[in-house]
Amino acid sequence: MSGVPAAGITLPDRVTVLTCIGCGAMGRQERCDGACSEHKLVLVSASDYDALLAAADAARACAARLAPIVRELAEGEPTDPRAALLALRGRAGQALRETGRTGDDTDWASPSAVVGWWCARCGNVDMPQPCIGVCVWRPADWVSLALYERQLASLRGARSLSRFVARVAAVMPHPDQWQRNWDALRAQARSALSDYDAYAPPPGQTLRRPCSSA
Repeated sequence: MSGVPAAGITLPDRVTVLTCIGCGAMGRQERCDGACSEHKLVLVSASDYDALLAAADAARACAARLAPIVRELAEGEPTDPRAALLALRGRAGQALRETGRTGDDTDWASPSAVVGWWCARCGNVDMPQPCIGVCVWRPADWVSLALYERQLASLRGARSLSRFVARVAAVMPHPDQWQRNWDALRAQARSALSDYDAYAPPPGQTLRRPCSSA
């Protein structure tokens, strides 16, 4: 069995598989009529993914309200950097008060993952385990680690943007450093936007959870 899917084979993002609540084995007794086409599939619990997705949606909703401030800074060439920075600083503080917190401090970076073998013919995911004498099989939802990691990158990009706006709101340069401060923040703004835009939802798409100060 190879861990690399064959050409033209797309691994599924989400699967429902019979899973033993005793030993954690996955699969079913039925097999393909012919030879199975099995491909390595790294999975995480769908409940872990759904919790991450909710956090990412909330962070993206907040970041979407802050992004115009960051774009103005990234694209601006003010003739009076002092006035421009003071104005942006005020807007940033107001926006942060309106959006509130962007989420908790849960460590999403290390999900509990399992490795199964997915058949492209029948859709079964097989992961044998030593039986511990308690065989209770129930359907369980799993998502691919690749999908989980895409949402994690999106969450990080959104939170990075929010942290940058918080920095803009807090920074007050020395009297003779306004232009230098603008130039430094503009470079940081472009970097933050690059990380955010890579995973931002398309314009007009409704997020699953609104921005909340909870």
